[in-house]
Amino acid sequence: MHTDRINAALRAVESLELDAAILFDPAAQFYFIGHDSFAGVNTPQALILSPHLPRPRVVIWAADAPMLPEGGAGLDIRPYHFGIDSPADALADVLAQHLPKNARFGWDAQSAALNHALASEIIAACGTGLDDISGPIARLRAFKTPQEIALMRNAGRMAEQGLQAFRQSARAGVTEHRVASDIEAALRQAGSDYWAVPVEMASGDRAHHVHGTPSERVLEDGDLVHVEFGAVHNRYHAVGIQTLSVGEPSSQASWYYDIARRCLLAGLTHARPGMSAAEIEAPALDILRAEGLPDTFAMRFGYSVGIGYPPTWLEPFGITRTNKEPVQEGMTFVMHACLLDADQAIGVLVGGTYAMTDKGFVQLAGAGDCELFHAR
Repeated sequence: MHTDRINAALRAVESLELDAAILFDPAAQFYFIGHDSFAGVNTPQALILSPHLPRPRVVIWAADAPMLPEGGAGLDIRPYHFGIDSPADALADVLAQHLPKNARFGWDAQSAALNHALASEIIAACGTGLDDISGPIARLRAFKTPQEIALMRNAGRMAEQGLQAFRQSARAGVTEHRVASDIEAALRQAGSDYWAVPVEMASGDRAHHVHGTPSERVLEDGDLVHVEFGAVHNRYHAVGIQTLSVGEPSSQASWYYDIARRCLLAGLTHARPGMSAAEIEAPALDILRAEGLPDTFAMRFGYSVGIGYPPTWLEPFGITRTNKEPVQEGMTFVMHACLLDADQAIGVLVGGTYAMTDKGFVQLAGAGDCELFHAR
């Protein structure tokens, strides 16, 4: 249990003039109380933080209750039996018994663990609407302690093992599935926990499928292949990214790769703590315009990353031209430049995982700014 984090959440609740935060997101539950479970996306679990309660309360499927840290020490637990009890009724019962009448509640409505059917059932059972506090709660996680960054560095070392396997495995005559299995085996052997998103991979005539997943396609000489995957230490993700060429790439593929690499480097070297996210992306966009390309990337230039559970390792903060909020020391991001040409079936992805320090970005994982690797 992280008392300092819980107190920060309670201050956020009070500043929003709410009586409680009801958190369904597995990442939030891990962040505040150390509960490590992926099951919340199909067996609802709710963490209730309120200044009216002497300690946090958890509504949880009875079979998962033993998984709570230290058996739930320091928590008040309201179990329910799956298929017999309604989790919405269990939550409503806790709120009615322990919080003031006419209390106002906030919940993380943007969590994948809170689907429309469950949300509708909870609103009906509680007899009230709830405010979305996804942003304020998630922002607490944006600033990483040195201990959290150390966990991400460990994950980054695991990610490098996955990238080495990628560079060794990607050869003509090998399927994307085989390459992905070699990456996954290397990650597990390096000590990685399960990752929040499948290995993203695309090659050859599907290289412009930026979020493609491995297929039975057989790699051919001249193919571009790009990957993006997470390595995980104590639920903290570091994301490995690389594009390589099987044999000699075409001149057009090399041109795109060079531009993506220069874009990434421009943004990274320009960035300093206190700059807005839009300012960080700006130099990279200038390069695209100078090269006569559309002045946008296929994916955002960066996104915050840390604790991750299926179906995403993304945190909400994005490095985009529309985000005027500052990037501060202690924040961690996946930074990447992604260029796609569907007509020529070219897709390049260059980047990695970075931490903002007092001097700028420091790399934690990923191939980053490197020359195009030619797999022989």
